[in-house]
Amino acid sequence: MKKIFSICIAVCLVFTANAQKVNIPFVEYNLSNGLHVILHQDNSTPNVVVSLMYHVGSKDENPDKTGFAHLFEHLLFEGSDNIGRGEYMKIVQSNGGELNANTSNDRTYYYELMPSNQLELALWMESERMLHAKIDSIGIATQKNVVIEERKQRYDNQPYGTFMEELFKRSFKEHHYNWTTIGDIEHIRNASDKDVVDFYKKFYVPDNAVLVIAGDFQTENAKKLVTKYFGDIPRGVEKITRFAITEKPLGGEIRDVVYDNITLPAVFMGYRSPAYGTKDFYAFEILNSILSGGNSSRFKDNIDNKQKAVQSLVISLPLEEPGLTMVFAIANAGGKIEDTEAALNHEIDSVINYFVSDEELQKAKAAKETEIISSKSSVENIASTLATYYTYFKNTKMINNELANYSNITREDVKRVAEKYLKPENRVVLYYLPKSMQKE
Repeated sequence: MKKIFSICIAVCLVFTANAQKVNIPFVEYNLSNGLHVILHQDNSTPNVVVSLMYHVGSKDENPDKTGFAHLFEHLLFEGSDNIGRGEYMKIVQSNGGELNANTSNDRTYYYELMPSNQLELALWMESERMLHAKIDSIGIATQKNVVIEERKQRYDNQPYGTFMEELFKRSFKEHHYNWTTIGDIEHIRNASDKDVVDFYKKFYVPDNAVLVIAGDFQTENAKKLVTKYFGDIPRGVEKITRFAITEKPLGGEIRDVVYDNITLPAVFMGYRSPAYGTKDFYAFEILNSILSGGNSSRFKDNIDNKQKAVQSLVISLPLEEPGLTMVFAIANAGGKIEDTEAALNHEIDSVINYFVSDEELQKAKAAKETEIISSKSSVENIASTLATYYTYFKNTKMINNELANYSNITREDVKRVAEKYLKPENRVVLYYLPKSMQKE
């Protein structure tokens, strides 16, 4: 055991030494219209990422008009006044590029990975989306249908597909994390064209966005192109006010049953958890890694490998405000769901009542350091991380402090957050049972 522990410490120290040397250089500035610009020049490969992160997610929606941010993830690929309907993706791909977008509770993110000689094309196309995207009745109707179909495929027709939605709506009563990004389909179906256009005009404006260019370019040339394509876009007219809602403590464990089209019962737990960027968040991430981070984690060793469940896992979402960490396990065929929950509770109670070992702590840190180093080898990940730190914290320099946030975590920190957040009165517990078990 001592030999294994020594090897673990040595590996951790190597990763720490390497990670400390990883520094992401960048320059940042604001245009007069409020658009924040971040430039990370890296000429090692002939590629460039152009990305825009808008500070709008599902939590910025009105409770009676949900799903709009996710709808716009699709709508902004419809085209613009100068890009034909359905041509956006074709233009990028025909010029050797890739593109995508994603939506969270807190922000919406669009990006193109292009050959570096197509930087100007990518900037023009993103400016088109910001200035005059094609938000008309045809596009709105088309993308409404896309979202409704996505809802069916990813939520309604997927085994356990609604677990996140069911946990969030029970975990938050007032905060807008109450609903997930897919939103209420009836809200989407009944939204008027004016509702959708108004949402676009309010949130998809330069002073609510950050533009990141990462990769192979020359900084001074990039600045000129940014001014050329974004400098004249006007600020937003409507003032953006955030829903400043502090959710009250859960006030006791909430338990419920969801009957689903499944064959194996499952237990899902949602724990109120710390906001991204706080010390508690980093300690909680280390704790989650010890519980469920790979083949040597406690869940894998003590639950999955001992056939107490088909699969057990922790899912942690890095949300801008205090959010939710989800723990789940799928029961074995013929097994009792109560036994599956008991297996989870045993592992959770162990980190509440006892310190994790030094070996576990160092292994979790090493895994996180490896993840950080790996992410900084990709311009796509660098662009996303730069955009996130500015959007959430207005502190882009945090990208170069990631390692320290984890390396400074102690066993005492891990036990403290376990006691604080993993207590039963801070959770929602859902049993997912086959519909065949539902009483008439």
